[in-house]
Amino acid sequence: MATAASEVWSGLLRLLAPPCCLGCGAPADDGPVCRSCLRRLERADPADLAARLAALPGPVDTFDDAFALWVFDRGGTLRRIQHALKYGNRPAYGRRLGALVGQAYRASARPRPDLVTPVPLHRVRLYERGYNQSAVLAEGLAEALGAPCRPEALRRIRATRSQTRLSRRRRWDNVFGAFAVAVPEAVAGRRVLLVDDVLTTGATATAAALALREAGAGAVGLATLALARE
Repeated sequence: MATAASEVWSGLLRLLAPPCCLGCGAPADDGPVCRSCLRRLERADPADLAARLAALPGPVDTFDDAFALWVFDRGGTLRRIQHALKYGNRPAYGRRLGALVGQAYRASARPRPDLVTPVPLHRVRLYERGYNQSAVLAEGLAEALGAPCRPEALRRIRATRSQTRLSRRRRWDNVFGAFAVAVPEAVAGRRVLLVDDVLTTGATATAAALALREAGAGAVGLATLALARE
């Protein structure tokens, strides 16, 4: 009953105050940006993503494959999208954006994963935020790929400080050993696709991927909404 009432209320809100594009302010019924702004978003270069991951001080070749859809411009539309998704209580944005990542991932002819799992938040951060933005991205992506989403497979076993103002070396030190696989049998021998929102140095995603490797994952791929511009 509560769910039905919530859906009715959400429908009324959309009718009275249609959602606006975070890029240009025009009506945007299908996600956080209109189709025109969506077409203008800069696609990430696979070579730039590979170089970013290779520059980490940690182990190389942690990922069998890595994919980022767009370039994250700190002053642009992607910044507003990510802020709304991460801090604006907009989980529905994440599912829609995750579906777009999944569609592009599939179109790139990459192998279909056996399961999809997000980079997890620590329980304290999850409580503060209410949801994990990477988890809702993973839901949309997994649905687009026709693969199961297992958000419980990976967990963050210790809290870490914000990565925002840390150097590449200190980011790696901050997150190394911060993740563990909660359900080893779910990943052993499987092709796992790890999902994150924005990749800056790649330290967090790589630390999470190492935990999957240690638990026996057969292959580990990475898919992110965006690659930060250096």
